[in-house]
Amino acid sequence: MDSYINKEVVIIGNGPSAISLSYMLSGHWPYYTSQSHPNEYLHRRLTDESELNKSLVEQDLEMLSDGLEGRSINKVSVLFDHLNHPEADFGFENPSTLEWRHRSDKVVDHVVIGKGLPGGAWHSMNDCKEILTISLGSWMQLPDMDIRNWCSEHRRESRVSLSTVANYYNNYVKTKGLMKNFKHFSSVTSLEFDEQTNKYRIDGHDSNGNHFHYMSPRVVLATGNCDRVNRMNVPGEDLPFVLHSLNELETLIAESKVKPSSDPILIVGAGLSAADAVIATRFRRVPTIHAFRRHPEDPSLIFNQLPENMYPEYHCVHSKMKGKFTSSCGYEPLAMHCVKEIKANKEVLLLNMIGVDDTQLTTCVKVKVSYVLVLIGMKPNLNFIKSKSLLADLGIKKNVAIDPRSNPIAINSYTHESLASPGLYAMGPIVGDNFVRFVQGGALAITHHIHSHNNNDPSFCQ
Repeated sequence: MDSYINKEVVIIGNGPSAISLSYMLSGHWPYYTSQSHPNEYLHRRLTDESELNKSLVEQDLEMLSDGLEGRSINKVSVLFDHLNHPEADFGFENPSTLEWRHRSDKVVDHVVIGKGLPGGAWHSMNDCKEILTISLGSWMQLPDMDIRNWCSEHRRESRVSLSTVANYYNNYVKTKGLMKNFKHFSSVTSLEFDEQTNKYRIDGHDSNGNHFHYMSPRVVLATGNCDRVNRMNVPGEDLPFVLHSLNELETLIAESKVKPSSDPILIVGAGLSAADAVIATRFRRVPTIHAFRRHPEDPSLIFNQLPENMYPEYHCVHSKMKGKFTSSCGYEPLAMHCVKEIKANKEVLLLNMIGVDDTQLTTCVKVKVSYVLVLIGMKPNLNFIKSKSLLADLGIKKNVAIDPRSNPIAINSYTHESLASPGLYAMGPIVGDNFVRFVQGGALAITHHIHSHNNNDPSFCQ
């Protein structure tokens, strides 16, 4: 074990979740400073005499979170969002009720290991200058650094491009002095618990082939959800004209490989990425066929959960998916269709899953395309966890692969510690927090739990 470097915390992943946690572990703590809050009950709890001048890290998060509701399954994520973005779910952009103070005596020695630049998967979208984030720009920012003051791109309504967000995250780490804690272009290949030392062993290598070894009592999984694209597993999916990312679409458009005179591009999927692709192709008047498995009125579709006044372009796509306003516009929706086969001559066979008559017999549609763009989601890769039993026990559903939607990692909602392995934490998409505005709550929960143990202080919520 002589070659192992000891750290108090090792964070695997370097996206917005990991960056937020690194900021808090570096001694930057949030304080409630508002004179009022829309939630009077929460305001009273935070201004109780015994809690005055205390950081949220030092308070009882379970008590503060009690009774709050929001768009996260994790209690502290909801609490933090209520304080950082008051009434955000009603479409308001109210100022944060938090301020950040540096506590040099509370710095935790840690390292953040990521495969690329700080920002994680956002850098895979670094060339996406035309596609806007689903969230308001202010909801994409990290603690104590306003994204609108940072950039000059704030043009179209309240949202910013994907490439702007990627550059903001990388610059945030530099501006906040966190770079010393980040190990870039590095991959973890092994995570194991060592019973002799009662610590985790973390092994890996950088892009130059140099190996690294860490030992730590606490490891945080902040790997995000973009390691591997979901595949259709149909014949022809590996043909060169079949693409799986918005970045590849933007390259096609930039190089004029698709244009109004091209054969249609087939977009497969019914999520926001697919909608972004439709917006991009139709803006360039590229003929588009859009195939998706579900009915457009399905309540589980994300479009049916977004306020129309905040996301008019997505609701425009949704209307077209229903067959409205599509005549002579170069867009053809194929609801409840799935790809059956892609042929080398660029013909695609699509299966109609509901049939066309009362017999419910399926029928097929054949289309000629220029490209196929498959955007049906992504999944994390946790194969570096070497204990198969631990990997099998991580999720809410045991012996089922981790999936942010159907099987997130099972955690204590107030500490984000794994229910399967003490000292192992998880945050971000792999625990169901897919929006950046919620991941900071996970960072607060983990920071709170670590400091409660470091101080062994009964005033902390255990």
